[in-house]
Amino acid sequence: MASWLLRITVAVALAGAAALTYAAAWQRWWPACPRGGFDSDACVRLQSHEYDFQLPGDPWVSVGQAAELYGGALLALAVAAALLPTVLRPDRPAAAGSWWRVFATLVAVVPAASLALLGVATLRSSRVGEVVSMPGTSLAFLVWCLAWPACLTALAAAAPGVRPGRALPVAVLLGLATPIPTLLLLGPMFAGYTSYDTAPWSEAAAAPLLLAAAVAVLFVAPRRQSSRPWSYASSATPSESLDAGSSRG
Repeated sequence: MASWLLRITVAVALAGAAALTYAAAWQRWWPACPRGGFDSDACVRLQSHEYDFQLPGDPWVSVGQAAELYGGALLALAVAAALLPTVLRPDRPAAAGSWWRVFATLVAVVPAASLALLGVATLRSSRVGEVVSMPGTSLAFLVWCLAWPACLTALAAAAPGVRPGRALPVAVLLGLATPIPTLLLLGPMFAGYTSYDTAPWSEAAAAPLLLAAAVAVLFVAPRRQSSRPWSYASSATPSESLDAGSSRG
């Protein structure tokens, strides 16, 4: 039951991050950039990196509540990041080596702290309407985009207590939902448009990936453990058990 509730919590956090990410993209791109209107003057102007709300940097122009919504998405993602390694760990952590527990703890704490820092920095920037510098945000961004996907993939691929093939899709989807692949590759593909800077609706490309990861998490179930420990008597045939009982008599 605890494992099921944990998976539901992670799924809700990821679904919330997906919804908030799409809402943030909506704030930036609608109504200036409808499908088929990407070459309008208003849309071309919004494609400048000055309007990017993912890790805002000088110069930066806030658009509506985009940064505020995205800050909330990062905080929801931080909750998911903190709990995901526990979902991927075996039912009985003592069955795994100490190195595994240390690695899983680091994969939980470091990315979650990085995402929380980015979320707070984005929220603070949205409140004042200009970039608020916080120490460590550049490193936190690299942890989120590079280190977290790599470590989460390793964790999922080698998870000793999870049914094979169930955890790896979650790690892959979350890696693809980070800003580097979405802005450079998936965003332009999602929009069907190549921009001089940021393709319209690029940030929204992460939303379906996060939602798919939320669904995939629900299927990351631990391997079923036998309710009774193995013994020679339990593995013996009925005739062998009868003979053993006769000899004791």
